[in-house]
Amino acid sequence: MTAVRYEWARLATGRGLWWSGLGTLAVGAATTWAGARELDAMPVRAADAAQLVTAGTVGSTTPLAVLVVAFAAVLACAREQRAAALPALLIALPHRTRTLAAKVAVTALLAVTVACVGVVVNAAVATARFGSGFRALAWDQAPAPRILLGYAAYLGLAACLGLAVGIVTRGSAIAAVGLAVLPLALEPLAGRAAELALAEPYRDAVRYLPFHAADRMLAVGDPATGLSPGTGALTFACWTAAALLTAGLVFARREA
Repeated sequence: MTAVRYEWARLATGRGLWWSGLGTLAVGAATTWAGARELDAMPVRAADAAQLVTAGTVGSTTPLAVLVVAFAAVLACAREQRAAALPALLIALPHRTRTLAAKVAVTALLAVTVACVGVVVNAAVATARFGSGFRALAWDQAPAPRILLGYAAYLGLAACLGLAVGIVTRGSAIAAVGLAVLPLALEPLAGRAAELALAEPYRDAVRYLPFHAADRMLAVGDPATGLSPGTGALTFACWTAAALLTAGLVFARREA
């Protein structure tokens, strides 16, 4: 509990946490409003309504809020992981494994909290656009609950992935940008490359790229076009676990 309290106090007393949280909520609300304005009428399917209040659009796509959370999680490690600041951390918390576990727990909890608040805010934005009938459509009818839970898990895992990258790179801004660009440019580029005749053996592997798989957590429709939501979640969790394992090894061997 000491490590958890320390991590919470470190984040809560800095401006970065609050600005990141507000930025994530603002981005989510803006994308939901933009997506709602593009629709001629209120969605008729619960799945479309749930996607609107999570990804900000109807269809399987990486929510911008996820990128903000991952980006902020990388930068949150910058000050603490520097060589000049690390000794103070290790004096206060000499058990590195417990310290890392506390960081993961607090980061995941904060990200899930932001996801839950964000969904409520986004639903209010969409309700203002479509009327009170939208609220019941987005909350109660299947598969909306599964998509909403998937969104919370998506943000939690993305934040932990950002934390791992931040620990390994000491909060490098270049690494933060690279992580944010991964689903926007690098993974789509890999998908286009796999469509070439010479890359046909690797075509199925594209589905298992981190964010490409994670987007399936918010998807509906035929799994033949991609991974099932459960498989997508498991794939993204494995990527995150591998990154955290790497971060743990680096953190354990890092000289103070």
